[in-house]
Amino acid sequence: MNAQSNSGRAGWMAGGWGLMHHYNKSGTERLDAFNEQTDRFDVDVLAGQLNELGCRWFTLCVCHNATSRYWCAPSNTLERYVPVPVCSRRDLIADIAAALSPLGIRTMVYVWPWYEAQKCEKTQNALAVDYPARWCEVLEEYSRRWGKQVSGWWVDGPGKEPEANMSRLAAALRAGNPDSAVCFNGGWGKLERHSASDDYCAGEHLNLPACPGDVDDGALRHLLNPIGGYWGGSRDMAEGIDTHPELKFSDDRLAEAIIDWTVHHRAAITLDVPLQSFKGTIGSLGGALPEMYDRQLKAVAAKLRDATAR
Repeated sequence: MNAQSNSGRAGWMAGGWGLMHHYNKSGTERLDAFNEQTDRFDVDVLAGQLNELGCRWFTLCVCHNATSRYWCAPSNTLERYVPVPVCSRRDLIADIAAALSPLGIRTMVYVWPWYEAQKCEKTQNALAVDYPARWCEVLEEYSRRWGKQVSGWWVDGPGKEPEANMSRLAAALRAGNPDSAVCFNGGWGKLERHSASDDYCAGEHLNLPACPGDVDDGALRHLLNPIGGYWGGSRDMAEGIDTHPELKFSDDRLAEAIIDWTVHHRAAITLDVPLQSFKGTIGSLGGALPEMYDRQLKAVAAKLRDATAR
């Protein structure tokens, strides 16, 4: 597939920004507690906040497998292969997409489809068989279920995985929506295209580097950055502790970066934020931006609107 058609799948992201949420361990140690969190996730509250900010997409981990043992959507494939229950009863991804779509906001999904470093060892062992075949089955089932409700995927952790495996995984991710934008994360600090299957650059970074251009080898430039202390707002995602109360950047610095990437270069940027659960826990699954993050993002959105109006 040529570079022109690859970048075309991510064309709707060009010049836009969105939010991502990694949920941490807090409140998800048991499946009953995880089900309570997914059941009480208020998609309408989140949709209202995203719409007010002018976000073009929202990305949620279907499972951040390195830190959580549970998935926030049912899967017949996981039920068949994994000897213990690991999925929620609610399809949270589908419900988020249903709330966001009428507002013109797209839904994207984070996945970690690798055969090691899984929080749930039983899931790791079950899906490592004939790798990546079983992982492809899991991802294809999700992709076909959600279809065009999901517009893209951010794939973490491939490292030095062979290109052939990434190609197979990308095909599974696009099974239900051939237009899905897919990227594979080449590691922290890398702003370049990592895989021939990439439609956009993963762009994982802890700082706010200047945008190096609108595309790299046909893939849309994209930056992913946490605006709290760390991913999911917590210094230790695996333990879900020490949620950082402070914001990492000033309003002006964050707005400057978004304007650089989205206005000056027509690239894309995603900001990772914690959400607040119905119990008030920040960093776990929940349907609302914490007040401090909401305040900063509203201030940044206003600066962005001023910049685009000039």
